[in-house]
Amino acid sequence: MSKIKMILRPNEFSSFTSCYLEEFWKQYFDIEWFDTDKFYHADSTLFVVWHCNANDSYSQNLKSLGYKVVIDNLWEQSDKEFKNNYYELTNNQWFWYNESLWWQFLGYHNYIPKKNYKKKSLMTINRAKTERDIIIDRLGTRLENFIWSYKDKRLPDDVSCDDPNYQRFFNPDWYDTTWMSLVIESSINPERCSFLTEKTYKPCAYYHPFVVLGSAGMLQTIKSQGFETFDNLFDESYDKLESFDQRLSLILDVIDSVQIDHYDILTLQKLTHNHNHFFDQKLVKQRIINEIVEPLLEYAET
Repeated sequence: MSKIKMILRPNEFSSFTSCYLEEFWKQYFDIEWFDTDKFYHADSTLFVVWHCNANDSYSQNLKSLGYKVVIDNLWEQSDKEFKNNYYELTNNQWFWYNESLWWQFLGYHNYIPKKNYKKKSLMTINRAKTERDIIIDRLGTRLENFIWSYKDKRLPDDVSCDDPNYQRFFNPDWYDTTWMSLVIESSINPERCSFLTEKTYKPCAYYHPFVVLGSAGMLQTIKSQGFETFDNLFDESYDKLESFDQRLSLILDVIDSVQIDHYDILTLQKLTHNHNHFFDQKLVKQRIINEIVEPLLEYAET
């Protein structure tokens, strides 16, 4: 039985071109770059367009010709404007699935902790935002007991920004020499948000207890995905607070209350569970099939 053709736009980012996912996608789709000299059958072809280009002339022309257009929006929260015009490909757990396969490909799943605590917390922030400026200011002298990055401040022994794996580079020493992670998520909204990025999954993968400063309800989201949080170590009531300022204030109190010591048995069990759950390749691939591949095939056949 012939596979559905998946046509990608040349020189455009796509979730279907990653080296660590290429062979997986090829089991279900014949993936090609768009060729102006080729004829494509509308009933057996999906055209994939990166979400930022959903409304440009290329995408609109494909739609006007009767082709099935898939908007690749796996890396962002669902966008309502796509609903009536295209098939929006979105998934709130994509960062877990993608990072699990990517980091396994990079060999990061082989990490075995060798704890040598020197600082209380690891905190990695990249892009500058107003809320993040506020967080840095409120943390104040607490940062003296952090390994952290923001703006021009880099993590120790980090790779160059030009490295293709820069945003996902893993240095075991960052986790071995810190007791926990303070995760600053991408979304810090007054409304609840269930969209998690690699920022929250890093401590799950690398045996770290964590506190998440994002939108309300993010701890509940990560628990609904089968991961453990650390209510045995931290007051997690901050996760229920709708106000950013209130969540930040309570998290600062949590940070202040932390006493660095060896992890107890329950904490070690949770750390091991999170690592194993994150890197469960059979589970992750089956979820991608159920939640992404099968709906795409169903759309292609309608």
